[in-house]
Parts: sequence; structure tokens; C-alpha cells
Amino acid sequence: MNYLDVSFWTMLTVFVSYVSFIWIKYGVQRSISDSYYRLPKNLQPLFTLFCWGFAFPAIIIGVDLTDNFLMFLAGAGICFVGAAAQFKEELTKGVHMIGAYGGVLFSQLAIAINFHMYYMNVIFILLAILFEVLGYYKIMKNKIWWQEILAFLSICYVLGIQLHKLEYLF
Repeated sequence: MNYLDVSFWTMLTVFVSYVSFIWIKYGVQRSISDSYYRLPKNLQPLFTLFCWGFAFPAIIIGVDLTDNFLMFLAGAGICFVGAAAQFKEELTKGVHMIGAYGGVLFSQLAIAINFHMYYMNVIFILLAILFEVLGYYKIMKNKIWWQEILAFLSICYVLGIQLHKLEYLF
């Protein structure tokens, strides 16, 4: 198994493990970042480890496959989210939010520009809008959580396809 395979499976395992743990233990939160505040003080570093454990492998894969900086910027944004986990505090809120929006924006740009998987951008945008509308009409709770899950999954899907790890699923 080469380092790209290890990076991909690490990224996927970290994502599924953390989200599953939070979902089982505390239920779906308002956002993934809100899970930081649900964790007991001694477990709060898990949120940072989740962000970094997902972002660093994504950076390694994205930069290796493209020789471009877009996935690096996306991963850096996610790393900033983990570093500024306390987004309800004035001091870290700006860094956290810029990192979060940057992570989504740059990952979607990488998907379009580097990987030419425009259909994923269309699916992401349409589902994010649908979640927003359903949230507005109180049909869907925790729309931000689901939009974030969608953003993470789109990165996993694209990198998995690029590494030929997910082709057998589709």
C-alpha cells in the first residue's frame, strides 16, 4: 500500500469515526463544529484531531495528484477550523469561520478546476440549497451539519475516484 492509499484510508477513517462517534453519543448537532462544545473538556482535542486527521491526508493527496494549491488551501482551511475550535469565542471565531468557508470554497474549486468533476459541484450546490430551503421551512433540522457532511463527503468521493478506490461502488 503506497502513501496515497494510506492517506486516503486515514482521511476516510477519521471522518467516519469522528462523525459516527458524535452522532451515536450526542446525536446530530447544529454543525460539526458544535460537537466540540458537546464533548467533555478532556475530549475536546478530538475535534482538532478530527480536522487535522482529515485535512492533512487530503492535502497530501490533492497536491500529489494535481501539483496545484487549491486542495492545499482547502485542507489549510479545515486545519484552521481545528486550530480555532472554540468558534463561539470572539478571539477564534473569525479564524474558524474563514477556515470553514475557505475549506468548502477551495475544495469545490479543486473539484471543478483540478479534477474536472463539475457534476459534483452541481450536486453539492443543489443539495446545499435544498438543505437550506428545508431548514428555512423547519422541515430539516441542523442543516449546517448536513451541508458540512456533504462537503466532507464530496472531498472523499472525488479523491477516492481519483485514486481508483471507489470505482467499484458506482
